[in-house]
Amino acid sequence: MRILYFVALCAGLSLAAASSGHTQTIGYGEAIRGLTAACGADIEKQCKGVKPGGGAIAACLAKNSSSISSRCAETFEAAFVLLAKRAAAQEAAPALCAAEAKRLCSNFREGNARILRCLIREDNVRKVTNKCNQAITDAGWR
Repeated sequence: MRILYFVALCAGLSLAAASSGHTQTIGYGEAIRGLTAACGADIEKQCKGVKPGGGAIAACLAKNSSSISSRCAETFEAAFVLLAKRAAAQEAAPALCAAEAKRLCSNFREGNARILRCLIREDNVRKVTNKCNQAITDAGWR
């Protein structure tokens, strides 16, 4: 089931972002590349002839899960965990940075990531708390 969720999630997204900081996270592009490298042979062997899209590859891998390499299974599990951390960081960052946004970016209109651009400006990074800076990094926004 996790494979289905992961592939369905990645199918429509190709966002690649670098990961760093205390809480390691991963972008969708990185996850797809890692999963392709680790599971490519499994997909070729177990899912030959299955057309990608609509979760077909994920369903095939799930159906053949007992035949998938440990490298593929481990890579998938790690990618899933890191993507979940990224999503959680993206959800938490606005609240963690609210005080800084109000203090440093009150003259910026909301929308189109204007507040975020304000917070990550070189002249503001040192004025932003470590907690907010880490949240922005974990969210993949820097």
